[in-house]
Amino acid sequence: MRRMGSNVRIYKSLDLTGQSCAGPVGELSGVLDELAEGEGVEVIFSDESTVRDAVMFAQKKGYRIIENAKEGGKFRVVIAK
Repeated sequence: MRRMGSNVRIYKSLDLTGQSCAGPVGELSGVLDELAEGEGVEVIFSDESTVRDAVMFAQKKGYRIIENAKEGGKFRVVIAK
């Protein structure tokens, strides 16, 4: 596990590029359920609409968005408990 500047330990990294619709949110949901307090998941997406869906889903579930950035042609989101 690596640490983010906000003292969040990255529990897992997911590369969900090339996936869309409900698939990425479903996969993300399973990993979010595994997080302990102070842990986060780093997720790489390829399209903005999937990022929006995943961020809204995580926030509705009470998770924090630590980072949401576009890097090149991909989007990097860090979600923490």
